[in-house]
Amino acid sequence: MAIPIRSCIACRKATNWSELLRVVSFQGQVIPDPDRRKGGRGAWLHRGCLDMAKNRRSFNRAFRSDENLDLQVLEKYLTLN
Repeated sequence: MAIPIRSCIACRKATNWSELLRVVSFQGQVIPDPDRRKGGRGAWLHRGCLDMAKNRRSFNRAFRSDENLDLQVLEKYLTLN
């Protein structure tokens, strides 16, 4: 069985999906999906690449959104875990 490979939306490095955090966009917020079960379009991120993703507007590109996405829930999750 092949190991799923995903790319980080910030640094764009392909790696094993277990090393990345899946995030989803829900009602204008980017929320973590550590169990990888939430519905909708997901994006993958290294835990250390949050600042790079914000600077590159990677979340807007990944979720195909022109609106300002709220990252507070994701930031709080990453500081606690």
